[in-house]
Amino acid sequence: MEAHEWRVDDVTEMQRLGERLGALVEPGDVVLIEGPMGAGKTTFAAAVGAGAGVTQPMTSPTYVLRQEHRGRFRVAHYDLYRLYADPDRPETLDVESVWALGLDDDLAGGAIVLIEWPGPMAADMDAYLRIILRPEGSARTVRAEAFGERPESILKEWTAS
Repeated sequence: MEAHEWRVDDVTEMQRLGERLGALVEPGDVVLIEGPMGAGKTTFAAAVGAGAGVTQPMTSPTYVLRQEHRGRFRVAHYDLYRLYADPDRPETLDVESVWALGLDDDLAGGAIVLIEWPGPMAADMDAYLRIILRPEGSARTVRAEAFGERPESILKEWTAS
């Protein structure tokens, strides 16, 4: 596993960091975004989408669970928060419901997949970038962990940009 951390001091820096990642991801790439409530998961996901060419606003799909956007490629944005019996316990995620949302189609159908509150979904992924957002006052630590050959390549290019 390759990893890298950044400290971002404001939302503008968070957006720039996400946009740089969005410029690198392609269909089949999976980005799992973790962090506590209010950490900036949706802000980061929207920035990745913007970097991937999405021009319409990307808001949190908390209530609809999944939204699809078009940019250079199709972007499938998931927020799994409501599928937990207890969000503080990852093992309570209703994984069957996640798959019922069409995740397998998005993975096979050539979408960039962004998942907020992924919990145990990483176990079902062959390769992915895991983004962990940690609030530190108004700043954030953004940790990226790459699992798999393609995500490691993305992380190397991202950290060099």
